[in-house]
Amino acid sequence: MKKKRIAAAAGILAIASALTGAYAYFTDVERIEAVASAANLSLEVDSSNFTDEMVCDMVPGDSKELSYTVTNSGEADAMVFTEITLVSSVPMSDTVEWFIQDLDGSVTDEDRQVDPESYGDYVDDISINELKKNDIKFISLTNNNRVAKFVVNNGVLEANSDKSSKVDLKLMLGLNAGNRFMDSTCEVIAVVYGIQTKNVDDTVSWEFIKETAYANAISEKSS
Repeated sequence: MKKKRIAAAAGILAIASALTGAYAYFTDVERIEAVASAANLSLEVDSSNFTDEMVCDMVPGDSKELSYTVTNSGEADAMVFTEITLVSSVPMSDTVEWFIQDLDGSVTDEDRQVDPESYGDYVDDISINELKKNDIKFISLTNNNRVAKFVVNNGVLEANSDKSSKVDLKLMLGLNAGNRFMDSTCEVIAVVYGIQTKNVDDTVSWEFIKETAYANAISEKSS
């Protein structure tokens, strides 16, 4: 019995030698790793020059300046657009009486006319590429002709830059405003949107950008 055990042990050693070889080698193992991080996009807006007092007591043909300053304090470059909503207390005509103008006066009477094909509808399917081609784009007149929307192209803000973008605009009351605009009001609402500059398809719609921004804002609040 003892001889059988010795023979079995010898057999096991022989198999082990065959599997591992009869030699020992110097070896070394090194591990490296990297942790990826996502950038953030963060805009700050100074609205100290965007107040009721700056746009009071207007008459047809008047223009009153409104301005705000946008800073990108995040780590990603951003394309910045502002959607400006004008809510008139009285209905407006096809050539809107209340409108937004830049300091160069680039918005013409034709630019502020309602497109007959989109009359009464929001035109949020306009592409980012088209918005980039315009300083100010009139996009819709809705809610019984009381709500006009414009999109202002604020350009690109570099990340972590000391530079801020000051946006100078004028609220206009057109000469086509008649007596029904006496004692009327126009609420001016500006919502500033930033979107990353890299890897963005220029054909995406303005509606998609806004929906994505709101979804992200809700997600941030709930986290």
